[in-house]
Amino acid sequence: MSGEKKDLNLEKIKFEMLKIFNNKYRVNYNDADFTGKLSIPRLGNYILDTAGLHAMELNISMQALQNKNMTWVISGLHFDFYSFPEVNAFIFVKTKISDYSKITCKRDFFITGSDNAKVADVSSEWLIINTLTRRPVFLDDAFPGVGDLVFEKENQVEKYKHLRFNFSENAKRLKYRVMYSDIDINGHLYSMRYLEMSLNMLGEDFFKSGKIVSADLNFLSEVLYNQEVELIMQAPSPDCRQIEMLREEKPVFRVEFRVLSA
Repeated sequence: MSGEKKDLNLEKIKFEMLKIFNNKYRVNYNDADFTGKLSIPRLGNYILDTAGLHAMELNISMQALQNKNMTWVISGLHFDFYSFPEVNAFIFVKTKISDYSKITCKRDFFITGSDNAKVADVSSEWLIINTLTRRPVFLDDAFPGVGDLVFEKENQVEKYKHLRFNFSENAKRLKYRVMYSDIDINGHLYSMRYLEMSLNMLGEDFFKSGKIVSADLNFLSEVLYNQEVELIMQAPSPDCRQIEMLREEKPVFRVEFRVLSA
């Protein structure tokens, strides 16, 4: 009997260890922007890659869902930025599932540098959708017992804000048609492309003297190949930039950047 209890305790310890996942990346030249430091979209790629690898270990991966005509999609992100590592630096990404509801799963990320200094804290919210109907699916229907994977509800990164904007007539506008290179494995605009297109609205001059300290992203609707979108940007205050993406005059994405300017 004591041997069985020992085995059960060992399995429980192994299961608890799986709830935290760590990964390591080196900042390559193609991960940096013109400042020689890690760009925000590439950091986004790192966290999405880490989330996918952790999901595979937990048996809740994209591959497992595709056999059921389902897939993971991201509905929101919150970033707090502390530093931007330079080329050849190593960064370490730690992630955990920190909360869940009937249809959403919250995943947090803690990114540090080689000296253990903070790079960024990120929270993300995910849905599972049916790839045929494009409608959300209850998490427990896709993965029974997914709530058991939640780790440390108490220590969470701030959740993203739900954004609503009112734009003035003189707001900056830019139209774009979605192309082949913008589309991901789910057949829609890749989440980091929304972010890249928004950062392009800020322009090179901003990044020569300013920096982004936090960001909230709301993914509202899918954008598909060859659809035309319009981006609108305004600066309601010196430390804030608001950007909205429209398709046929309806919002599909919103982001708010908190910034520091020289």
